[in-house]
Amino acid sequence: MRALELRDKLDQIKKDEEQFKAYLSNNNMVVLAGPGSGKTTVLTMKIMRLLRDEIVSPRGLACVTFSREAVREFKERLFELGLKYRKNVFLGTMHSFCIAEVIEPFAHLFPQYNIPLPINIISEKAKERIFYEVLDKLDQNPDYIKMIHMDKERRLDIPGSSEVKIEVFDIARQVGREYEKLLHAKGFIDYEDIVKYATVLIQKEAYVRSCIEARFPWILIDEYQDLGKPLHEIILTLVANTKIKFFAVGDHDQSIFGFNGAFPEYLVELAENPKFSNVMLKTNYRSNQGIIDASELVLGQKRNYIAATRKDEFAEFDFITCQSEMDDQYKALLDYVLPKYRNKGIPLEEIAIIVGTNNEVAELTELLEGQGIPVYVSKFPFERSDVVRWLEDCACWVLNKSGVYFADLSHFWCGLVQRHINDQYYDEIDRYEKIRLYRILNESRSYKNSSYGWLDYIITRLRLEDLLTNSKRYPDEIKNLSNLVSAAQETAFAKFDLTKLTNLGKPENQITVSNRHRIKGLEFEAVIILDLEDEKFPSFVATRNYKIMQEERRLFFVCISRAKSASCLVHSEVITINTKNGPWEKPFKQSRFVEEIYNKFGKSDNTIEFPQSRPKI
Repeated sequence: MRALELRDKLDQIKKDEEQFKAYLSNNNMVVLAGPGSGKTTVLTMKIMRLLRDEIVSPRGLACVTFSREAVREFKERLFELGLKYRKNVFLGTMHSFCIAEVIEPFAHLFPQYNIPLPINIISEKAKERIFYEVLDKLDQNPDYIKMIHMDKERRLDIPGSSEVKIEVFDIARQVGREYEKLLHAKGFIDYEDIVKYATVLIQKEAYVRSCIEARFPWILIDEYQDLGKPLHEIILTLVANTKIKFFAVGDHDQSIFGFNGAFPEYLVELAENPKFSNVMLKTNYRSNQGIIDASELVLGQKRNYIAATRKDEFAEFDFITCQSEMDDQYKALLDYVLPKYRNKGIPLEEIAIIVGTNNEVAELTELLEGQGIPVYVSKFPFERSDVVRWLEDCACWVLNKSGVYFADLSHFWCGLVQRHINDQYYDEIDRYEKIRLYRILNESRSYKNSSYGWLDYIITRLRLEDLLTNSKRYPDEIKNLSNLVSAAQETAFAKFDLTKLTNLGKPENQITVSNRHRIKGLEFEAVIILDLEDEKFPSFVATRNYKIMQEERRLFFVCISRAKSASCLVHSEVITINTKNGPWEKPFKQSRFVEEIYNKFGKSDNTIEFPQSRPKI
């Protein structure tokens, strides 16, 4: 069955000239992959080909991606394609690569870099205390300098060979340097340090580079535009000083995390590197041509993307103008848009509503659930940390779901135990803990009818809370596990069996409600975008700053390109803004982004003013 799946996928990419070229390449390559262009298929098939035809065991490859959710998707797809467990194959995030492949094996060999060992990661609350202590020391206003500003500058404050110039926020950078001095003096590091230390070890030490090269003749990177300067400097160093081959996939048009220090210029610089060839995936397998054209209008760039599977379909747009406030937009949504889409037969899980802020996500979720409409929100009352993701994978294994190997589960568990008990008898611990984990997971099948019951059983039997008490690697995990168990016991989550825990990242007969940034990587039949007032989106600041405007254009491009066939764009003529002098009913125009689409796709029958009489649909 899996051999058939692999053959079908190969037949599929052979029909796409650019995909097949990327699949066959044996040298450094940058793949510029637009929305819906099949990049995950290309990446997973590339991994299968390299491991089957090019890389001889015990050597392997590393595939680094942006999020834990993407890691899980890769593992599931590779399992479906028939990938068997193999040592020296790394699939994970940038942070996990830096810890597992650089810091843990090599940091102790180079004491001159003063890397605190064992790794002692500071908790979020303790990090906040040090941050405010530094602000007070430097006499800086906490309303002006935020922690996100500091961390962005710390990610950018890395020397290297990149010629990309990014404007420096001097005060935030000074705060970052003082923060690091105080952090390290207290014997802690944080997640930004992990990446920075790994970068230094790779840049400075030939031995580290040669060991990585020996283990990984190929390194593949997904969502390159989202990973920022540290990864970019690592890749440039390895390209210049090793024979490792690289396969980087990304889209500078979907670079939307500038506030985190990720800028499209890094991907562009890599693509222009003479040691790399490029291929651009131009065929869109998600959207019809109208959606593609609309997204390019807002982007302000003609990419010549072509619809493949929906090429004969017409896009459906609605442009709704509400009288005032978000409340009118919510009413238009309930009274007009959702009934229209549901009457067309669009399932709830194929509808997304995108709003501007997390507060609006919460407001709209409460409103929809009050109307009996089930809602999926990707933000949970707990963090989907490494430990929580491992518990999700354990649940998948218990339910015999694809993409999870017991070898991976036991590897994580044994590593977790060893890091927290400081015992020298590693081999004996490994054998004992593997057997214990296998037995407990098998016994836990008796509890699979309740997510809460299963979690309580696993956490109790493994003595997970005892193990993680005062953890230096996971300082916030005890509280996080408590939040997870509470969610499983007290929320709608509690009504479901163990399958719910294995599908946390997927809506099931639920409408997705999201802010603009979190919608990235998803796709839906219909996308509804609210809060589209000019000087709100794009923001007032963006109207006076070209670089910010370009990023907000890319953000809107990401939002509208999630749609397969239909999009509804909604704004209000008046929004009340609270000022120091009291409420201000500010008039707004329709977003210029929407105006650009309206000029091509607006018609009398898709231009709607609201409130209006309830439509008969």
